[in-house]
Amino acid sequence: MKAIVLTLLTTVIGTVALAQGIRGEITSHPKKAMDMVLMPFGLDHSIIAGQVDKKGVFSIELGGKDTQKVPQDVKSMFMSELFFNYHFRCGNGDDFGEYRDVPAARIDYVRLLQKGQWAGTVFMVSDENLIPWLEDEAYQPAVKGTFWEVLYLEDELTVSASCTSSKFVDADTNVDVTYAYELALKPGFNWVEYQIEEVYQTEDDQMAAFPSKVKITNLSDPSKIKWIGKYY
Repeated sequence: MKAIVLTLLTTVIGTVALAQGIRGEITSHPKKAMDMVLMPFGLDHSIIAGQVDKKGVFSIELGGKDTQKVPQDVKSMFMSELFFNYHFRCGNGDDFGEYRDVPAARIDYVRLLQKGQWAGTVFMVSDENLIPWLEDEAYQPAVKGTFWEVLYLEDELTVSASCTSSKFVDADTNVDVTYAYELALKPGFNWVEYQIEEVYQTEDDQMAAFPSKVKITNLSDPSKIKWIGKYY
């Protein structure tokens, strides 16, 4: 297994990593204006990242969001080791190198608030067929495609490596799963892209099909994202 190398940076990350602003449209959005928020520290300390109008057109910006007003004890409650804040991970914390314990917080979806009340959730996927699997990975089959999450941390570092481990399928079958990480992370909120390149199809419905090869990078092309809202 190849260890993941995390290197603290002293220079400015390139323009691709700094391009945090995205404009788009949420399909089938109800005729209501809403705030698009991130909740790494709970509903009471949600961070407004953008707005969506009555037609579903939105603008969301991750850069420069102020978290100074969030009490440190609240941050400590919600943040955990970087190793635990990826959607996919294999091996153990030691494989993430010297900075495996850098505090981080994973934001799996963008939430929607209307007049301060939680009104919906936005999935960020390349294929709508990924949504059932994202909601229930144990029983819904994965498909090839890409989805996006947000990662918050207060250090600047890079992640560059891959790791392989075995996933138990049944008494006679262990399947290799490989995750490749190539990330330049900056303090604050970062888009993280998960590209599912291969899916292992189990036999006789032993368990749901699952990703067996995944590439984890910074956001590469915002135009590929389908913004799918679910409302309450």
